[in-house]
Amino acid sequence: MENTPLVSQQSINSRYVNHLVFLFGIVYFAQGIAQSGGLISLPLNYYLKEVMQFNELGATHYLAVLAIPWVIKPVYGLVSDFISLFGYRRKSWLLVLNLFTCIGYFWLAEIADNDQLIMALLLTAIGTAAADVIIDALMVENGRKFNMTAQFQAVQWFWLCVAQIVTSILGGWLAEMADPGTGLRTAAIITMAAPAIIAILSWLIVKEEKTSMDVASLKATVAGLRETFRSRLLWTTILFLVLWNFSPGFGIPIYYFMTDTLNFSQSFIGHLGAISSVGSILGAWLYGKYLSNRSIDFQLVFSILTSAFSTFSYLGALTPTSYSSLLFITLSFFFGITSMIALLAILTLAARACPEKAEGFTFAVLMSIINGCAQLSAMTGSWMLVNWFAGYLAPLIILSGAATLFCLFLLPSFKVRKMVVVSERM
Repeated sequence: MENTPLVSQQSINSRYVNHLVFLFGIVYFAQGIAQSGGLISLPLNYYLKEVMQFNELGATHYLAVLAIPWVIKPVYGLVSDFISLFGYRRKSWLLVLNLFTCIGYFWLAEIADNDQLIMALLLTAIGTAAADVIIDALMVENGRKFNMTAQFQAVQWFWLCVAQIVTSILGGWLAEMADPGTGLRTAAIITMAAPAIIAILSWLIVKEEKTSMDVASLKATVAGLRETFRSRLLWTTILFLVLWNFSPGFGIPIYYFMTDTLNFSQSFIGHLGAISSVGSILGAWLYGKYLSNRSIDFQLVFSILTSAFSTFSYLGALTPTSYSSLLFITLSFFFGITSMIALLAILTLAARACPEKAEGFTFAVLMSIINGCAQLSAMTGSWMLVNWFAGYLAPLIILSGAATLFCLFLLPSFKVRKMVVVSERM
């Protein structure tokens, strides 16, 4: 009988962990639909190309402002770590921010003036990016508390990939079924449901004690922030993320190439995105099954080599042939596998680098570096394509793959292996 309270507490914790697994899965599925790279992505790219008459560089520059809310994610983390809303540090913010995103998509669905388009998109990006910070902070806090960080992240990214499959297929269909304006507005109306679902479920499921702006809690948060900037592991992680993500990207250029040169339909391009997401699901499974227990040194080297190989593989698909569609199906699937393995390895390292009481800020710093460098990579790639390579994709792809391989030579100088092994033993 003496063990009854302990058993009861374990049962309560187990139920709550199951509820969190459900919440993290649903939230990432909904965020996969709601973010600018989700359901609205293909209809938006098609609208920019056909209605606003942007070339690759113009479209990239026009959308660059949407990266700002993702780059300043540490600001949202600081606000959430320091300031409670309606007595809560996390759940109240999730409710308000997702309602904010709903408003942005409602505005987008009503817009008839192209000058207002980017403002509505920016509003949705702010709400989605800020809510993402809060849910990541919840993941880090509860992952550490219940020793479930890897499992929580696996669930999150599995359902994000499922969302990408849905949005790729549906987004391609919307872009092709109607005129570009109708497709964009329809995608915005459908997307509104996603943040609404996140707002409701997070309020109902998240268990959080009410907090106030007392001196003790502020001191604890400040101590966590101080520990953040003293962490050698964190600085090592930041340096690697910058190098890993800053390689000339070819996302929008390859989209224009598939549309104009290969004459792929918008629906087929959407299916390619879905195939890539299927590959990402397989990559997540392979990581959890075979790589998650290997050393971080092995994971990073494996990720660099396979990512570079998958990038170089696109060189074999640049000449239009009767097999072009099959080649792109294969490449999309393989690229999905390698990119997910690399992402999970880096995110697991990032989560371990977060000190207590500053989880929201620290993880947001790392994610903002990923997002900011990814956007700079996309802008750099499009600029190089237009100004250096006269529209030829091959030099851009070679440079991108070479930049990824360069990370191999920098691992020893940053002593990633040594620091991470020491951290794990502690």
